[in-house]
Amino acid sequence: MPTNTGEMHGEDLFFGYISEYLDGELPPSVSGKFNEMLASRQSSVAAFQENRGKFQSSLGDLGGPESLKHKLRNFAQDDQIRETQEASEIAEAERSESRGTLIRRAILTVILVGLFGSLIYMFMPRPATKFDVIEYLGYEALALEEDPEGRTNLPSSDLEEVRQFVANVPGLTFRPNVLRPLKGWNPEGVSIIDYDVMKVIAVNYISPERNNEHLHHFMIPGKMTDLPFSGTEADYRGLRFRPYAGDKLNIVVWQHTPDMISVMAGHRGTAELYELARAGTPE
Repeated sequence: MPTNTGEMHGEDLFFGYISEYLDGELPPSVSGKFNEMLASRQSSVAAFQENRGKFQSSLGDLGGPESLKHKLRNFAQDDQIRETQEASEIAEAERSESRGTLIRRAILTVILVGLFGSLIYMFMPRPATKFDVIEYLGYEALALEEDPEGRTNLPSSDLEEVRQFVANVPGLTFRPNVLRPLKGWNPEGVSIIDYDVMKVIAVNYISPERNNEHLHHFMIPGKMTDLPFSGTEADYRGLRFRPYAGDKLNIVVWQHTPDMISVMAGHRGTAELYELARAGTPE
């Protein structure tokens, strides 16, 4: 940096302070005169800035003592300014790295939380109240009557064979309990209905005495308190039933075992369905 600025002017003033100007270190005592010269010397400023960079780059290839290199380097930029710029560049690099690390951690956290939430939802038990299972089973009963062969997993009139098959159905969340023999009704087969929220077992019956009329006993997991119901429960010979009347079928529901609900659907009247359910359920 020049030491006697009072008498400097013209070329001496311009080239004596151009480095300080480019580094933002121009002394206030010469800023007025120097700024007046800039308008007509923009090309010189650009050339000096470009060549100073080339000088600094080439200095590393220059042979000679390190003291000489240091002295020459200070002509372009003194130690304090260079150290300040290097420290600023290091700090900015550290801030960028820190921001990148935080962003990567945040993205990883969001992915892990989403994955964990998906696993919880996937394996979380679904209560029967998530959908109207009674209404669905009414449709299933009609579909079984329209296409018994296509919807039957085990065609059989042997009640013991039906029991063994039902006892070995995989993936159940309850222990199925087949009805005891029903007078006037013969087993026709077993159907497995796999909903997203539960797996249902249906034992289908047929009555030759009633012109091959059908009767369906569905077994589902849970308790009756899980099911929506707005009517009045009936107590028939020690069992509490919920009746559901449909356009084509009547349905009665009862708690068969502590972990299993039984649903009987058929064309008989509600009272007769109570009697069949009571007869098929152990005291």
